[in-house]
Amino acid sequence: MSEPTNPQQPDVVVEEFSMDDYAVVHVLWQRGDLWMRPSDGPEATLLKLTRDPGLFLVARSADGRIVGTVMGGWDGRRAYIYHLAVAPERRRQGIADALMDELEARFRTLGALKAKLQILVDNEVSRRFFVHRGYLLETDCEPWGKELAEGGAPPCR
Repeated sequence: MSEPTNPQQPDVVVEEFSMDDYAVVHVLWQRGDLWMRPSDGPEATLLKLTRDPGLFLVARSADGRIVGTVMGGWDGRRAYIYHLAVAPERRRQGIADALMDELEARFRTLGALKAKLQILVDNEVSRRFFVHRGYLLETDCEPWGKELAEGGAPPCR
């Protein structure tokens, strides 16, 4: 667990997710307008937690409520960022930065040299946030994928 590091948000502590947090985090993802896929259900979330337990983080306010979350993945070559979400009423208070600071530090500890993420085409808020953190749009490759389970991503826009 990390102590608060952002002077804008001294009442938030970043700590590791546990399955006891699942119901609250799932609602937070929905409130954050994230694409919900089969991999966001409790069974798949438990599998993710088993694989990378230290890379799934929540931000808790002083009263113990979860007000933000981010999930990281590490495949031994690249670090990946998934599902950064902050409660709408708590946005612009440094919570996303606190989560990302901790996640990036954990990636570096694992030996990651680069972190990658995907942003929905029309999500300007996320674009601005990640540009501010130094992330760049990579145009030298195209994201390709294949849904391996029915009910995955919504159709491309």
